[in-house]
Amino acid sequence: MCRLPSRILTRLTVGVAVGRDRGDAHSADDPAGAVPPLWRLIGWTLAVGALCLLVRGLVYTENWSYAMAWPAVAPQLVALLTAPRRQWPVYLAAFAAVQIITARAVFDLTPELGVLSTMATAVFAAALLHRDRDWVSGRTDSLGGWQRFLVFGVLLAPLLAAPIGIAGLLLNEEIPLTSQGLLYAAMAWYLTEAVGIAFLVPLLLRWDHYLRRHSWSEVLWFAAMTAATVGMCAASATETSFVLVFLTGLPALLVLIRSGIAAAFAEMAVGAALVLGITFAGYGPFAASLDSPGQAMISAQVFVLGAFTMVVLVAAALEDRTRLAVLDNASYQAYELVAELTGDVVIVVDGDGNVLRRASPGHEILALPDGPLTKEAWLAQVHPDDQASRAGFPETAETGPSAPFRIRKRDGEWGWYVVHSRRTSDGLTVAVLRDVTLEREVQDSLTDMANTDPLTGLANRRGLAQRAAEIWSRARADGEQVTALFVDLDHFKSFNDLYGHQAGDECLRRVADVLQNLAGPEVCVPARYGGEEFAVVLSGCDAPHEFAGGLAAAIRALNIPHLGSDSGKVTISVGVATLRPWRTADTDPEAVVAELLDRADRALYAAKARGRNAISIYAGDRSAVADRSVADQVDHSGEHPREAAGRGHDE
Repeated sequence: MCRLPSRILTRLTVGVAVGRDRGDAHSADDPAGAVPPLWRLIGWTLAVGALCLLVRGLVYTENWSYAMAWPAVAPQLVALLTAPRRQWPVYLAAFAAVQIITARAVFDLTPELGVLSTMATAVFAAALLHRDRDWVSGRTDSLGGWQRFLVFGVLLAPLLAAPIGIAGLLLNEEIPLTSQGLLYAAMAWYLTEAVGIAFLVPLLLRWDHYLRRHSWSEVLWFAAMTAATVGMCAASATETSFVLVFLTGLPALLVLIRSGIAAAFAEMAVGAALVLGITFAGYGPFAASLDSPGQAMISAQVFVLGAFTMVVLVAAALEDRTRLAVLDNASYQAYELVAELTGDVVIVVDGDGNVLRRASPGHEILALPDGPLTKEAWLAQVHPDDQASRAGFPETAETGPSAPFRIRKRDGEWGWYVVHSRRTSDGLTVAVLRDVTLEREVQDSLTDMANTDPLTGLANRRGLAQRAAEIWSRARADGEQVTALFVDLDHFKSFNDLYGHQAGDECLRRVADVLQNLAGPEVCVPARYGGEEFAVVLSGCDAPHEFAGGLAAAIRALNIPHLGSDSGKVTISVGVATLRPWRTADTDPEAVVAELLDRADRALYAAKARGRNAISIYAGDRSAVADRSVADQVDHSGEHPREAAGRGHDE
């Protein structure tokens, strides 16, 4: 058998890695871009000529009636695949010349149509496979790349070019002009080219793999599998059963699993050569089961092509799986890195809300158990007041950031988080949980500042309106009445004139302390309405008049001296109004609270009109406030302020 020196073959296949991509970068008007490097052109041309000469010599000199494979098509296809398209004409001209000249000079043949058939096969396959540069260069062995090779290179290209080759055989009178003869010649022509492409093109495209340094274990494993293949083929030569022949594909699969697709190609080439050689020599189950040697060879060729297809598809599928696993691992590492750099918690959620995966910071930041989490286990980490808003995730995922909600952190505290999420095409949702606890605290602080009177710490008008609306809504749901009190410090201007503004501020703070302790924040909101006026809105007070009297007594019990007052100490005037939510048609809490405060303000006006240090209850329509008010002056100076204020108030 004629072989090219390994150094030349290596330069043809490995050296292409330098120029295969760079060649396409040549501009169309670059003269050098249309002519391949001389050493590559000569090397591929000599390879094609030597293989043609070898096979034709065996067929015509050794009186072979057919060839097991037509290997000359493989270097032509590989040369075109690894070269820029603009260099193809030069290659094709050189390949045609070397095949025609040797055939005419040595064998006195007219091989033009046969050469055209082989070149048509190479051009058709190269045109369809050339665009996948990653597959050609070996950067990827994807399932799609090898499927295209099988369909376009092994199946369609030889099939479409076979009629041209048959025409050449008829022209040279090498086959009879009968239907049986034409069918047999077409099958033989197609299979010899298909076998040559199937087993030699992968070897040439992946030749650089064999030049790498391999471990002794890999070399020994390949040698052991090759020995097993040789042994089974030798044993099958004396058998009529196909069992051992079918088992010859097993070593290739084992090599594939351990050493990869390139090593599997080499193992398959060994097995195919042995099976075809044994059949050609008249041994083995194919030769024993069929009368004609040609039919036996055709059956053996179909078998090795089927085995090749099976192993290549399995190899490509495993390669795809390995590549996806590598990409998945790389994406997971990137996913971990993003979570680490941003300090966010990154999770992947399925369509049912179960947490499938989370980045490591999810363990370090939140109190999350190991492994996947069910939706119920995830919601258990959410604050009870926020679970209802998160129960619909991911079906109800917002397009932007979610509303803030609380999650238990590793230290047991509740942290505020917002979720940014995107859904993938396969139904998974990637969610980024961003800690906004600090922003929330700042926002709450700003809200408190906006809603709080800085002197007394009570709510201001804005805070009163917000809190009072909440109390009204809760009272409406619970069926409780709501009471509003307007409180005014009597003769406060003269107090400031007598004692100074600092003393006046201190007086306001002491009154505010009493108001702050009237009831719990869930049912009562005291506020500084402006100047020396205060307002209180509370729910569940069944005796508003007594409650107001207790408040007035508590203020008097402070014993704040006031020489400008008739009693000699600070007193208050109180206006009281009450509404029962179930009797009001208006459902707007803010509007109803505004009406309630307006009524209490009118009652206060009536109390002040009666001489101050009085309590006035709003009694029906606004025009009758003053007339129907009840003034009350109660002195419980010995009582504790909280006790006095709380009298009559049902918390």
